[in-house]
Amino acid sequence: MLDILRQGAQSWGIKILFGIIIAVFVLAFGMNRMHNDKTTVVATVNDAPIHLQHFQERLQRNLEMIRRQNPNVTSEMLAQMGFKRQILDQMVGEELMLQQAATLGLSVSKEELAKQIHLIPAFQKDGKLFDPETYQSVLRANNLTPGKFESEYMRSMLMDKLQAYLGLTGRLGEEQARDYYDYGRSTAVIAYLKYPWEKYKDQVNATEEKIAEQYAARKDAFAVPAKARVDYIVLTPGALADTASVTDQEARAYYDQHKDNFKIEEQVQARHILVRVDENATEADVAKAMDTIKKAQAVLKTGKSFEETAAKYTEDPSGTQTGGELGWFGRGRMVKPFEDAAFALDKGAVSEPVRTQFGFHLIKVEDKKAAGFEDFASVADTIRRSIAEDRATETLQDRLDQALEMVLIGDSLDAVAKTLGIEVRTTDSFTREQGPVELAALSPENTATLFDLALNATTQSPVPFEDGYVLATKREQLDASVQPLDAVRESIVATIVREEAMKLAKTDADADLALLMKGEAPSAASNATAMETEPFGRQGSIPGLGANQMLSEKAFMAPAGAWIPESFAFPTGYVLAKPVKVVPPTPEEWETEKDLWVSTLNERTEGQAMQAFMADLRAKADVRLTNPALLDN
Repeated sequence: MLDILRQGAQSWGIKILFGIIIAVFVLAFGMNRMHNDKTTVVATVNDAPIHLQHFQERLQRNLEMIRRQNPNVTSEMLAQMGFKRQILDQMVGEELMLQQAATLGLSVSKEELAKQIHLIPAFQKDGKLFDPETYQSVLRANNLTPGKFESEYMRSMLMDKLQAYLGLTGRLGEEQARDYYDYGRSTAVIAYLKYPWEKYKDQVNATEEKIAEQYAARKDAFAVPAKARVDYIVLTPGALADTASVTDQEARAYYDQHKDNFKIEEQVQARHILVRVDENATEADVAKAMDTIKKAQAVLKTGKSFEETAAKYTEDPSGTQTGGELGWFGRGRMVKPFEDAAFALDKGAVSEPVRTQFGFHLIKVEDKKAAGFEDFASVADTIRRSIAEDRATETLQDRLDQALEMVLIGDSLDAVAKTLGIEVRTTDSFTREQGPVELAALSPENTATLFDLALNATTQSPVPFEDGYVLATKREQLDASVQPLDAVRESIVATIVREEAMKLAKTDADADLALLMKGEAPSAASNATAMETEPFGRQGSIPGLGANQMLSEKAFMAPAGAWIPESFAFPTGYVLAKPVKVVPPTPEEWETEKDLWVSTLNERTEGQAMQAFMADLRAKADVRLTNPALLDN
């Protein structure tokens, strides 16, 4: 949906413009009515038709959008993802929303529609007032008529009203949001006894019998998939480009005709020392920061290098390692006060302290480049490459046809490559699922095409690749197999030792737990290590242990000081734990994050309310496909 500025209109001129829009709207709607003939209807929603024309228009717009974002998408890929079904589902959902809006008495007047269209910046002249000619021009550029645009925009506004109406039922007050905040931001601390499996590994004997059992049980884990290797040639403008055929005169002429492409902006190469201070800091904090930057300035005046001084004084984390280096930058890359100071300095000069939103800076300009053009010599090779690729693009289809003719009469890939003046390359071994890294841009379908070639067979049709094609000959095929026992013996032994040691760790942990639950001390012979964690939240890892969601939950629920009556597995061993404390967030933390939490929680609850509402509407709706064949391809 277009983003619009929600503001009112007051002048008589604006009201007249509203009238123009309304008039166009009424005229368009009068011309846009359709009959409900089944040949023009894709589906009905509670007897309301979804017209074939509207479905096809929506399908085409979404298809164009997807192809702009992903030019390599194929019809097969769209079919697999059920693209047409998704579009129809969207339209069914919209129709259900519009029907519900009508039931609730919600509507959008022509005046409301006109006002909102008036506020869309794309339809304004000089960014100020709605302009009917601009309006018509923008719509034409997007293959839209006023009737279609206004109809869809009105529907969109109506659905917005319905969403806002339904969202009211899911909104949370500040007190409810605070409950969620306290729950989510509280931290816990636990004390624990740890039984590391590594302390038990010397007690484990990985016998040949156990190794054989593990190997037999885990053969799938040792499977080696089938692999292939191909020779290939790439027919793309880049691969076919003959830069040697481009003369100096041609390259120079291109440079002269496209000189604007080689503009370079004014640039400086600089370093800086930063002493941080917030732009809303107290006078005392500002004075303290200024004192520090003045000390750095004084050190520089004694002759010490900027790099050494930056390493000592700068509070830019990367600057301590690089001597404050910023590299080259042009105008618009840095905040305005910093930029103005840097570009005003001469080469080698150091600025007075400069205040920005980040703090105080000392800036040293190491070098400068004036605005101008890259010289011909520095870009000549790039120009030759561009001209050669353009020429190759024009002849690509003819050279592809030539290559295919040679393949079809039995010529080898080497012969084809020699004729075309390109190189035959060989991939590393690859599987059907993970194609050759050298041809990473191949789609899964085209990877399968290469993989499924017969040994020593050559592709009989071009395989699409980037901005051209690939032809390939299969040179090697390795059948799927299982690694021999000797090749995986070490990993099997390691697995047996760890699994058996973990069992021993659990046995000791459970024995000590029984003692602890009776109020007795754990066994002196156990391998337990007593420790206490840093505070941790409900989600994520427990410091020093790792992730175990069950223990994380119980740390917040079980009574403090009491051992939790079960042992918990971690990658490093088993743990017995008792909660020490739960710490809620402070009122100050709540005040800092309150607005974000209230808005985020309300967005979530409103979304959930809308999803539940739509699920209920769909469950009760009578949706019938009148033309199912349209969704089959």
